[in-house]
Amino acid sequence: MDKKDKTLIGIAVLICVIICVLSPYIASGDPDGLEKSAEDSGLAEDFSVEEIKGIPESIFPDYAFANDPDNQVLQIVALVIGVIVTLVVGFGVAYVVKSRN
Repeated sequence: MDKKDKTLIGIAVLICVIICVLSPYIASGDPDGLEKSAEDSGLAEDFSVEEIKGIPESIFPDYAFANDPDNQVLQIVALVIGVIVTLVVGFGVAYVVKSRN
């Protein structure tokens, strides 16, 4: 990998982290998308995953830590952890695919 590629990857990671830091502050308080559809169908917000057998509880429900879901700093930490895990898995898959060819 040449220096130009590393610089591009570094800039992309930096943009991801900036989005993670800003998103709790600029995200809409009104539900949309999947959450809005769940509310329209009558699925309660406090629906418990334990009611469905075999599905484990989420590590970061609503992109936050379960013990303090309204803490914006913890939301940022959860988002950054998610970005890091996603990037590591992506690079891992790319490395495996590249090494097999």
